[in-house]
Order: sequence, then structure tokens, then C-alpha cells
Amino acid sequence: MARTANIEQFQPQHAGLNRSVAGAEAFGNLSANVIVGLLAFVGKPVTAAAGAVQRGLAAWAAARKQRREDEKLWNLALTDARIMADLSRAMSQDAQRDVRGYY
Repeated sequence: MARTANIEQFQPQHAGLNRSVAGAEAFGNLSANVIVGLLAFVGKPVTAAAGAVQRGLAAWAAARKQRREDEKLWNLALTDARIMADLSRAMSQDAQRDVRGYY
């Protein structure tokens, strides 16, 4: 049995479009250029701050990962004399390089 579509229940405009039009009317006599300019003015510092936070979190995560890797290497060096000797030799060479700059 075929049914017919009841077109009375469907609105001719999208509900989101209706909300946007109502929001635009709420701003009254502000032009679209002023609104877009205001959003651009506010958006740029917010975007820059978000980028700085993201870079800070990335640096923090990298430092945290490096600290974990250093701790693993140190714990391994405590059990293996060869690794401890390599670390000691590398640290003494770094110290010699630092001292050479003073003399």
C-alpha cells in the first residue's frame, strides 16, 4: 500500500538558518563587516595564545620523555659496568671541553 508524503510537517527553511537569521537580527544595526572584524581582532590573540600553549606542552612532553630515557639508561648503567664506563668517559670529555674554554 502506498503512502503519500505529508509536506505540511516539514519546514521550508533549515532550523540552523532560522537561528542564524535570528542571531543576526539580535545584533541590530551592526554590519557584518564589523562583526567579522571584531572576531578577527579577538581571534588572532586567542590563536596565538593557543599556539604558545601547544608549543609549551610539546616541549614539556619532550623533556619528560628525555628524563624517562635518561633514567632508564642510568638504571641500566648501574647494573652494567661497560655502560657506566662509557657514561663516565663521555662526561669527562664534556668537562675537558668546558675547561678548555676558560684557559
